[in-house]
Amino acid sequence: MKNPIRLLIILLLFNSCEDVINLDLPVDKQFLVIETHIDYTPELTLRNYVKLSLSTSFYQEINDPVGDAKVTLEDLTNNRNYNFTHSNNGIYILDNFTPEFNRDYRLTITYKDELYQSTTEQLIPCVPISKLEQGDGTLFSGNEKEVKVSFTDDGSRDDFYLFRFASNSFLVTEDRFYQGNTFNFSYFYDEDSAENDIIVSIFGITERYYNYMDIIISQTDDRGNPFGGTAANPRGNIKNITNPENYPLGYFQLSETYSQSLSLQ
Repeated sequence: MKNPIRLLIILLLFNSCEDVINLDLPVDKQFLVIETHIDYTPELTLRNYVKLSLSTSFYQEINDPVGDAKVTLEDLTNNRNYNFTHSNNGIYILDNFTPEFNRDYRLTITYKDELYQSTTEQLIPCVPISKLEQGDGTLFSGNEKEVKVSFTDDGSRDDFYLFRFASNSFLVTEDRFYQGNTFNFSYFYDEDSAENDIIVSIFGITERYYNYMDIIISQTDDRGNPFGGTAANPRGNIKNITNPENYPLGYFQLSETYSQSLSLQ
């Protein structure tokens, strides 16, 4: 490789810890899986939604959708509630809502007469991707396509980032080693499976969500589904208030996000 920084990213992206709950899930035992997408990009209207499903066995990648729950986003700062509407396949939509900074939000879900409730969270700021381009480097097989990513960190705060490269491909990084500076790294797509047109997104996240996703990513690298059954499931920030032993899997997070598209050659 021409640039050693491409290898440095491997050391930076996966270096956190979190309490892990080791589960031996029975075949007939299912947990509620909560996947939230409540994001903000200046001057854009984004689709806010929550996806609910029931966990499956470790060897089954497609979860069973849940369509009969009640999902509500609470704005605790302004004492206002926003109700989601079920669309299909366990996806609950929240129209005409834009999260704001410095407000306290909480997610509540009622399913089968049990109340699930998240911790109080705020919208986390982010910085945009400053440059996205295709490189000519490879990794091991020589059949990869290199994508170079650059962004400039905000030096006034400690930041944690989540990158999404495809529907089920994620990376996390923190600014401990590049605070206030421009950071460059490479991501490699499999040439045989990579689409011609890709979208890369960056999300501002909390330190706890960074730790959570770090474990999720490491557990699902070989399976491709970060929201299916895993060998070890970290606890998220959503609890079952009614029946604590029947805890959910998932996390409630609000993120400022930016995306860029690129056509691969």
